[in-house]
Amino acid sequence: MSIGTTIKRLRRERSITQEQLAEYLGISTGAVSQWECDRTTPDITQIPVLANIFEVSADILLEIDVGKSKRAKEIVHFERQCDMLHHQGKNEDRLLLCREMVKKYPNDEAVLFQLMKALKATRENECYSEIITLGERLLASDNLEKRHAAIRCLCFTHEVNGNHDEALKYAAMIPQNEDLFIHILNGQELLEHCQKYFSNICNQMFFYINRIVYLDSSHYTNEERHIICKKLYDIYHIIHENADFGYMDEDRLGRLCFRMAQDSAMSGLPEQALDELERMVAHFDKVTKFKHLDYTSLLLNTLSCDESTVRKKDEDNIYTTFFNYLNNRIQCFESIADTPRFIAVMQQHAERANR
Repeated sequence: MSIGTTIKRLRRERSITQEQLAEYLGISTGAVSQWECDRTTPDITQIPVLANIFEVSADILLEIDVGKSKRAKEIVHFERQCDMLHHQGKNEDRLLLCREMVKKYPNDEAVLFQLMKALKATRENECYSEIITLGERLLASDNLEKRHAAIRCLCFTHEVNGNHDEALKYAAMIPQNEDLFIHILNGQELLEHCQKYFSNICNQMFFYINRIVYLDSSHYTNEERHIICKKLYDIYHIIHENADFGYMDEDRLGRLCFRMAQDSAMSGLPEQALDELERMVAHFDKVTKFKHLDYTSLLLNTLSCDESTVRKKDEDNIYTTFFNYLNNRIQCFESIADTPRFIAVMQQHAERANR
């Protein structure tokens, strides 16, 4: 990375304009622009001043042994800790860690990114303004992943807080179905890229279907909702012909079974509802026991899934969540609530929820 690119990155991370940097250094804005375009470089006497402005060592400014710098190592360790806590569902601990780190590095892009995500997971309403401020700062990031994550965060946070027009503005910033990689990759890279797409098809459909079938204005009947959810359940099995479902797949299949069971029970199909509740338990059992999977189905067989990549929403297990759902919606299952099979499902959830 050139010194011009480094100056540009550090300036943006600290929300300093080219004009402000030029004023600090007593030079023209055009000179700063020339550095960042790699047309010229700073005089050696300006390096210590730049280092002080950006609160970094001259080594970092010059990209000398960046990987060995104390700060870089600390940030990498911090990001790993955040991922681990997220994986464990310990979002309050993750937020505390981010709060401490931002005191030390208040302008570091990686730290601000982790704080934004932690606040979104735990304080979406309470810290609305702070989340928006962090997201807007990260829009200037050179890192595409962070910039797109900031756009998504801004979109969803505005929507949750009733600012629909703002949410629409950010939603329009990421084009749908724009995939240039399929035109420029080859060989194994292209194969893996396409297989990841196939893997994501069902997961994307899950979110879309979940939105429309329970939309008040959609006017779907219980029978129609069941048909739609069953279509997606079958699509999962078409793509995963060897039933090689990963953690998230098993989770979503279990959720689909719960929804189908609810609609079956309300449609007067008790045996079908009981079959679906039992399938739900089977899928959730696989979620709780999941460790690692190498896919074998034809559309997925270059991919794998590992427990270490799983991100949990909170520390509750899936049985705690759905034991509460079953209790809260017991009226939907009134026709089967006294049957031995339904009682067994409830007992299984209660036992596993308390583990």
